[in-house]
Amino acid sequence: MTDLVLAAVGAGIAGLFALGFYGLVGRKSLVKVVLGLEVLGKAATLTFVLGGFLTDDLGRAQAFVFTIIVVEVIAAALALALVVNVYRTTGTLSVAAIRRMQG
Repeated sequence: MTDLVLAAVGAGIAGLFALGFYGLVGRKSLVKVVLGLEVLGKAATLTFVLGGFLTDDLGRAQAFVFTIIVVEVIAAALALALVVNVYRTTGTLSVAAIRRMQG
């Protein structure tokens, strides 16, 4: 690959990371926070793939990627289960409304 393509892939990964971080920090709904977390995980996965390509060690990068995917699935399932539980308890998915609760 040329340096221009690698720079474009790196910029895309940085964009995904920024988008995921914004979704994680700046959103008002718990579902959007979970989606931001997933996008952030995909950026980390792509970073490992690019690192494996640059160091000519794709086998190790694939092992890390498969491990990350399994951890992401478990984290997403737990997070969505917590979101459903919070909605059943509070009746809302708004982060601001949940923060105002006491008790």
